[in-house]
Amino acid sequence: MNILWTANLIPRGVAESLSVKSDVLGGWVEAMASRLKQIDGVHLTIACKSDTGADFDVEYDGVRYCSIPYRKGTDFSALSAVCDVITEKVRPHIVQIEGTEFLHAKAMLITAKKKGIPAVVSLQGILNGQYGYQCGLLPIDDMMLSCDPVSVFSALTLHFRKTRWYAPRMKPERELIADARFILGRTTWDRAHSYALNPDAKYYSVARVLRPAFYEERWSIETMQRHALYVGNSYYALKGFHFLVEALPELIREYPDITVYVAGHKPFGENRSPLKKGYGAYLKKRIDRLGVGSHIVFTGTLNAEEVAGMLSRVNAYVLTSVAENSPNTLAEAMLVGTPCISSYVGGAPDMAKDGEEALFYRSDDPALLAWCVKRIFDDDATALMLSENARNKARVTHDAEHNAETLYHVYLDILHS
Repeated sequence: MNILWTANLIPRGVAESLSVKSDVLGGWVEAMASRLKQIDGVHLTIACKSDTGADFDVEYDGVRYCSIPYRKGTDFSALSAVCDVITEKVRPHIVQIEGTEFLHAKAMLITAKKKGIPAVVSLQGILNGQYGYQCGLLPIDDMMLSCDPVSVFSALTLHFRKTRWYAPRMKPERELIADARFILGRTTWDRAHSYALNPDAKYYSVARVLRPAFYEERWSIETMQRHALYVGNSYYALKGFHFLVEALPELIREYPDITVYVAGHKPFGENRSPLKKGYGAYLKKRIDRLGVGSHIVFTGTLNAEEVAGMLSRVNAYVLTSVAENSPNTLAEAMLVGTPCISSYVGGAPDMAKDGEEALFYRSDDPALLAWCVKRIFDDDATALMLSENARNKARVTHDAEHNAETLYHVYLDILHS
């Protein structure tokens, strides 16, 4: 079976082999590919969105990778031409379009339909379901009308990014999902939002395969750093890190040694683009005003092994997002066995049971978030219970062999539809 995927990035290992810009996100692409390729008769090609415009067609670790170059001025017709060339070269029996966020996804679906190739649209986030949360539930109107220049600047850039950069991408996504015969998802949230756009599509559910490091690492209460938290992302308002910042003064009062490790670079770093500096400016001002900066450590870019190691050493993991589908960082923390605290958003409640496998809180409620942290910090029995239950649940949900086989049988079902 010749299978063609599209991916919104170049997987890290491939990028490094080509000496092009790599991405720490999307590790599950390589993880699932490594399992899927082991099935007899499967030949997998992944067409990667290439933001640098790099052109390639290479074999890497038993999988063929080719590029969908995005250059300045790349339009739909150019992407359609690339998709036509790729499908002619690969001659796939089935196409999996991974993600609905970018224009090449729609181009590939149309190309596949024209050529009579069955195609399944695999959901990551859904822009149309997350649009209202792009400003992170911040009081944009109040910020715009304030006398504080930083607040006004932050509000304007957040609003501009939402309405001028994000909103135009929603129409192609709606058209893509509406035109799909088959949809691949994982959660009640993506099932509901895809059904709202296309009630006639056949929906399949397949969980992710995660990177090997998260199956191998194990959290231990004996070696953890007391009163240490880990957060997977703070770059965008949608990720809600500002609500943890708001909770910190209460936590510092009780735990003066508390440390929050945040994956990635400072969101208010000098290299941020103008459209992204608004949230960073707001975040820096709140951190400075609340006097909590000495308790926050931005780790810089981490690879899978480093993230897994960090998760094994902290007291708890926190998902702070105000909107998500099935956050991989939560899955990774559960698989390592790190006690988890999660905002009650999107598909997160499908991933863990409140009070047994994670502690949930409303995303914009810093006091409740602080209380969840306190429950884990103060009670090792609770931490151990959450750890064991979460790890057991995640090892079933993210069983690599089972999920690859399930995906393969989805392909067979589609081919016989």
